[in-house]
Amino acid sequence: MKKIKKFKIHLRQREIARLLKTTTKTEVTPQLEEAIQRECLRLQPLISPAAVYETQPKEKTPAELSAGAPDKWVAASSYIVTIGGEVEGEIREAQVRGEDILSQLLHAVTMEALEQTDNFVQRLIADEAKEDGCDLAGSRGIEGNDAWAAFSQILPGDKIGVQHIEENQFQPMYSAAGIVYWIPVKKKNQR
Repeated sequence: MKKIKKFKIHLRQREIARLLKTTTKTEVTPQLEEAIQRECLRLQPLISPAAVYETQPKEKTPAELSAGAPDKWVAASSYIVTIGGEVEGEIREAQVRGEDILSQLLHAVTMEALEQTDNFVQRLIADEAKEDGCDLAGSRGIEGNDAWAAFSQILPGDKIGVQHIEENQFQPMYSAAGIVYWIPVKKKNQR
């Protein structure tokens, strides 16, 4: 099992603006862009990315986690990522004060931070797979109580302070889990 804490992620302000626009139908103005930049700088110290992941060969992967796997897979990497819980308090405080736009902005920033954390871990896993002559099939979430029970045996979230509450709900809230499958790369015939 590999554990990584406090790695640096880059918050993409353009993605945060796009997320705000699609989820809240908010018009992106120069003032909003300035607010995004300001909140990214303010929240960066509060965001504490952490991840834990484990790769197992197909033979050792529980059947509950093999359901829906692609053909010809040889291994599976399970992972949990989080950005910590400090930002949740900032969002709640903004909601209590009635600052809906600010709370939506903070939520968009944290969603971007979680996505960047997830992407970072998947790149690490992809690099390991490449070293073993494999590519990754698309990531998928963990669904069903039996799958969660098997997943928890492989990868305890408490190593990075994450608790699974119920299907796809965690504490801290801005956490995620998934599994990716390794597929051998077809070698091209050399002439």
